[in-house]
Amino acid sequence: MWARRIIYSFALAGAALFAVLYPFWFSWYLFVLLIILAAFDFLISLPGMLKRRIIFSAPKVLKHNEDGALVITTLAEKPYPARCVKAWLKVSGDDFKIRRQFLFSAEQGSRYEVALDTTRSGVTVFTIGRIRTVSIIGLFCLPAKVDCRAAVLVLPEPVKPPHTVALPRGVILRPKPGGGFSEDYDLRGYRKGDPIRSVHWKVSAKFDSLIIREALVPPAHSRLIHIERWAGAGQRDLILGRLLWVSAYLLKWDLPHYVRLGSGGPITEVAKAEDLYEYLYFVLGGTEKSVPAAPDIPVRFAWLFRIDAEK
Repeated sequence: MWARRIIYSFALAGAALFAVLYPFWFSWYLFVLLIILAAFDFLISLPGMLKRRIIFSAPKVLKHNEDGALVITTLAEKPYPARCVKAWLKVSGDDFKIRRQFLFSAEQGSRYEVALDTTRSGVTVFTIGRIRTVSIIGLFCLPAKVDCRAAVLVLPEPVKPPHTVALPRGVILRPKPGGGFSEDYDLRGYRKGDPIRSVHWKVSAKFDSLIIREALVPPAHSRLIHIERWAGAGQRDLILGRLLWVSAYLLKWDLPHYVRLGSGGPITEVAKAEDLYEYLYFVLGGTEKSVPAAPDIPVRFAWLFRIDAEK
């Protein structure tokens, strides 16, 4: 844009000098034409420069070394003409901050892609607070405030912790409190106080004694994974990698659990992998909102697994 302004300034100065030195050649027409050209550029581009906006689109969660891109799309209420959009993109993480300037087309629906660095884990935040829309010829530009923010969580590689003996090796079923129906059940002899509706009459007739169909359910959901706070990027990757491995192991056995960061840190319930991703997204700064508390947190946990950076 500055190159076009410099060229126009030299052309305007030359036309003015030509009009002074050769007034009888109607040389002032050229000078007036250049002034009209600047006014035309401003007036015809003004609606487009005022109406341009941009939006972000980025994947919320990516795995280590997975391909991904931040997509910036240009928006306009109507197809008013404009040349291009200049934007300043701020990229920040736990230990770095980068500011990039780039130009992209001002046409409605035009896309600009920024490749995401997934070689480092954690949350990377992308923000744009101001853009400038350039006129058709490139002589003028108008600033516009925008509120674009996107955060991408890059997960580290899962790492198996050194001590996994305490992890369950399957689903352990227990009698359902109060009885009732369940797809899983066990057969046992009748005890005083058992409800009649729980009697398995076919089996009882076969053994000539009352046999009870006892409903079985998984144990109460009171498992906690406690993760220690980290001191640097290396410890963070190790601790979160171990957390991903343990959580995936429990979910493979259909064992929901809770996750807590630090002794008094936020706690959440994890019933599927997306719950853990959402928790890490909050904890690592992917959003400015506070971490939602898990409903019905047990007062005491029957099972605790502690994860830290120790070998």
